[in-house]
Amino acid sequence: MRREEISRALSMLDESYVLEALELTGPDCEAPKVNDMKISRHSARNLRRTLLIAAVISVFFAVTAFAIGYGINRQRQQELREQLQIDQHQVEEYTEYPLPEENGEEASSDGKMTVTLLSSIGGVEFDRVYFNVSPMEPDPARDVNYFFGVSHDGGKTYIGMSSMWKNGKQVFYDAETKTATFEYLISHAGSDQASRDIIVGYCPDIQDEDAEIQQLGSFTLDLPEVRIRTCMFENPVEFSCEELGKSGRLLGVELYASGMTWLLEHEDSERFYYSDKGLRFEELSQEDQDWIRSVQAPWANAISGVTQGTLHMADGSELQIIAAESGDYQDGIVKRHTGYSLGTIDPDDVVSITLFDGSTTDLG
Repeated sequence: MRREEISRALSMLDESYVLEALELTGPDCEAPKVNDMKISRHSARNLRRTLLIAAVISVFFAVTAFAIGYGINRQRQQELREQLQIDQHQVEEYTEYPLPEENGEEASSDGKMTVTLLSSIGGVEFDRVYFNVSPMEPDPARDVNYFFGVSHDGGKTYIGMSSMWKNGKQVFYDAETKTATFEYLISHAGSDQASRDIIVGYCPDIQDEDAEIQQLGSFTLDLPEVRIRTCMFENPVEFSCEELGKSGRLLGVELYASGMTWLLEHEDSERFYYSDKGLRFEELSQEDQDWIRSVQAPWANAISGVTQGTLHMADGSELQIIAAESGDYQDGIVKRHTGYSLGTIDPDDVVSITLFDGSTTDLG
């Protein structure tokens, strides 16, 4: 039941009935004695009517907390769907989860902190999962001691998640219900992706050594396989790492709903990405360790400079792509990933891309 429906139903009650019911249960009202009652059909009808009105009012107020909580969860699901343009871009990797009352569960109405799984969207570098947490105070400065995290190993370890921010402002916060929306990123590079069965935990003060993480809820995620459109450039674009006097080539891009991956190669890639050979840094020789330290920053700066541009869509719209900050190495190709901030695309709608040097490459 929505807040509007509760208000509309309450407004239909005759004011005199409400006052009569409140007078019956007032703090100074003394219950009538049995021998003082005059039993008549008229008085019995009035008493039954009064008790019925009181019961109706009691039921309405009892469900208000639940209805408001459910309302903000349903509202947030709709807002996320609109913000991410899920329907517009026909994003198949997006999943909305049933809310508590749809599962036959009861939402908390006693002020205890609750977490509600809203939705998730699959990606290549990260899967993104959205939760509502209530009650929460606004977090204008992010200067807080509390901790929210997700566990993939039954509560043994937790990976942090944070409330949602955009352009330096907290977004998706409802002051009336004190509900904040959190985003959690599941990295494909780590072992945290192993289990889709998760536990959400909360610690009120991470500075307190004796504080324990409280389990707020457990969920099972549904993350469909990601649809990827691979576009290799007909003519790879060369770039340079001036600090090292070396060069590389942009080979193409991989497009998917929640982000994209740049495909490239450079002169030091095979030696630099030692982990592709199953090695750990401490297993390398001192010479190789020193060499990697010396080239790491120059190549990172050069790659950040060339992995940004503009996607051009079939309808004439554009999307600015920020510099890729993370990646891996597969089959001789360096892959650098970037995501879209609170947005998605339809990979099939992209017709061309403008690169770092101002040139535009057709992706048809």
